[in-house]
Amino acid sequence: MTAAAWSILSTFSRSNLMPDPEFREFNFLPNLPKSNLDDRTFEDLVQECILRIPRYCPEWTNHNPGDPGITLIELFSWLVDQMLLRFNQVPRRNYVAFLELLGIRLQPPSAAHVDLTFYLTKATHQSPLRIPIYTEVATIRTESEPAVVFTTDDELIIGQPQIQGLFTARQTEHIPTSRQFSVALQRSENTQWDNLGEVTLFEDCNVNNCFYIVLAPTNPTDRSLAAHGTYGNGSNGQSVNTIQDSITGNILSLRFKGVIAGTTGINPDDPPLSWQVWDGEDWQPGILRELQDDRTKGFSFHELRQQGMNAEQVGADVILHLPQKWPTTDFGTGCQGHWIRCVYHQSRETQYPYSRSPSIRSISVSAIGGVIHASECVRVKHELLGVSDGKAGQVFYLQNTPLIQCDAHEHIQVKYPDGRVEDWQEVSDFGNSHANSRHYMMDAQNGMVQFGPLIREPNQLQKQTRDRSHQLQPWGKQIRHLSRSSHSLDAPLLSADSESQQYQEWQYGQVPPLGAEIYMTAYRVGGGSRGNVQKETLNVLRTAIPYVKRVTNYNPAQGGQEGERLDEAVIRVPEVLRSSQAAVTPADFEAIAQQVGAVYRAHCPPTRSERGDIPGLVRLFIVPLPPGADPRSSDFRQAFPYGMDPDQCFKLDVLGTKTREHLNAVLDERKPLGIQVKLDTPVYVGVKVIAEVWLEPAYNHPQTRLDIQSRLTALLYRFINPITGGFQQTGWELGRPLSTSDVVAYLQDVPEVRYVGAVKLFPIRKLASQPEWIQSDIPELAIAPGDIGLFCSWENHQDNVSKFGHDIHLMD
Repeated sequence: MTAAAWSILSTFSRSNLMPDPEFREFNFLPNLPKSNLDDRTFEDLVQECILRIPRYCPEWTNHNPGDPGITLIELFSWLVDQMLLRFNQVPRRNYVAFLELLGIRLQPPSAAHVDLTFYLTKATHQSPLRIPIYTEVATIRTESEPAVVFTTDDELIIGQPQIQGLFTARQTEHIPTSRQFSVALQRSENTQWDNLGEVTLFEDCNVNNCFYIVLAPTNPTDRSLAAHGTYGNGSNGQSVNTIQDSITGNILSLRFKGVIAGTTGINPDDPPLSWQVWDGEDWQPGILRELQDDRTKGFSFHELRQQGMNAEQVGADVILHLPQKWPTTDFGTGCQGHWIRCVYHQSRETQYPYSRSPSIRSISVSAIGGVIHASECVRVKHELLGVSDGKAGQVFYLQNTPLIQCDAHEHIQVKYPDGRVEDWQEVSDFGNSHANSRHYMMDAQNGMVQFGPLIREPNQLQKQTRDRSHQLQPWGKQIRHLSRSSHSLDAPLLSADSESQQYQEWQYGQVPPLGAEIYMTAYRVGGGSRGNVQKETLNVLRTAIPYVKRVTNYNPAQGGQEGERLDEAVIRVPEVLRSSQAAVTPADFEAIAQQVGAVYRAHCPPTRSERGDIPGLVRLFIVPLPPGADPRSSDFRQAFPYGMDPDQCFKLDVLGTKTREHLNAVLDERKPLGIQVKLDTPVYVGVKVIAEVWLEPAYNHPQTRLDIQSRLTALLYRFINPITGGFQQTGWELGRPLSTSDVVAYLQDVPEVRYVGAVKLFPIRKLASQPEWIQSDIPELAIAPGDIGLFCSWENHQDNVSKFGHDIHLMD
């Protein structure tokens, strides 16, 4: 029976009395040498108890394991052994408590961002149209998937544009001047844009000829007055214009009426033109979203001619999507407004040159829509959290979670019993809060709102502190120490009566009085990877807006990530302690940049004089998270089976304007004075691999061989990748070369592979003078990307032909 009891006790101890895995030490922390506070084992404890039997119980002579008393000794020794095990380690609960003392919080989910495009039923003619801030647009709800809701971050004004000027030039210049213009037409009383006569757009009909169009709103208003809802006053002091007129972020339709003449000689489906916009620093392309938006067909009016219509009477439109930040300038011409230009630019063989320059007789402009930034969230307004009971440290909870970052208009309001309403300020901690500070803390993960606590300190500690602060120096001068601002510096020492009181109370942050109502003015709920929706899926306008025909997103949403887990917070704690929230060393800049959700990796190489680095300039190379990728998902490394095209996945534009501005703001706040940070991307070098592989004899079935071939190709795309590459599968290292031996070692590790034969590496580079990727015809044994180079591989399809893809030859 004793042996059976011991077996039961052993089983019970291993299955139920062992520490729960949740509270064990983190297995990914550094395993440093630790002192053993008590090195006694189970056997040592049993023998020690047995040796004490003759002293305390001499009549007990049976010390065999079958004796019930020995069984009790073994049970007691096992319990003590478990206590010593916990005594010699810091469990998970204590480690989490240390994180709380450091102020470490789990980062909330980050919301996905996207640009929403609104189209009108007709062009605006009477007055500007206002798309209110916090307008909600959602995906279509299905039986299995709920709708994903996006909310606009700002107000969109679709204004009334007008043409301020039309200029033609023989050469494109970065900063155009009035001397280079061949034709210069500006708005005046005599200018008739609907009857220009005949204006030749490209005078020499040579490459780099261009023409400029200057646009402005019909009724420009002061943006500084827009925040107050008034944009101009009449003689009686009343508002005369309540909606701001702006064309920034608008979709404009430029209607051209051409001259009846012969063909221009170009390919109307691929005109050699490039539409560009001045952003204040440079001319940016991309405002012509797709070739179908140029309905003039490169000013050839080809479709109108095919339909038998008169181009001089009907005309055709060019649809341009203008940026949301579009500054005005005049380039010294006196024509103030927003500048765009069209450049005769032949970049492809299919773009035939102009044999005759196109001409126009009239030009007009109208706004047909607009683009505005939106975030994946739902905004909740004026929610009652509860009524204060007048006690310190009160906690309330919001009804919806998780929250995304609050702005200046989203905060706590306290309505006092006498009817007064006061705004309270959110703080990260109560360390600098006093008894009259209207502060509160908020946890974005669980929606908890906490007010200031009351700390009770024993009078004995306070008296000892005051005694030490009032010690006299040898020459008799009293030492004065600063105390808390809520107490006088000359406060007397505690009297006998005050010492009889047990505690001294300290209030951190004001307490809402009894009966006060606690409101949250507004907050936004959302975030997570579910917001990374595909393009052209946000089509449901949840609130009807007059004259809005439809809405869509032409690009996929990106930037949405799940909230931080506890294990991830533990991993980043050493970085937080090392950098101390200041950017001084290169590792500090990298750690701070990687805290932004859309940044997957950041590299800050040391400056080198031989490389031409400017003193005081820190170059931070960013590897953004590709659109649609979620590093926390289980299938993250299998999400891109055909590689990642650096032009589509790793440009800085992938981050989005709002994310880049946030990253720059965070770096500016923490960098040293006089340091300039420049965001850049590594020099990407593509690689194409051609390898000979022999499989194990068991995989000779034709379909099996095809499946293995596809799998090996996908593995190579993931191996030579900035995100999932390398042997550690955490991304290829910056500047690390690639050799044929690396590919052989990687493929040889696949169980189905028996032998890897010849391996050829072909570098793929993009030269400064060439806008397209060029693959070398000569294989190399090793490819060096350079100090700031990074390898990637992808398969690109052009004209139904695969380019740059890996090629695995399965040998018999």
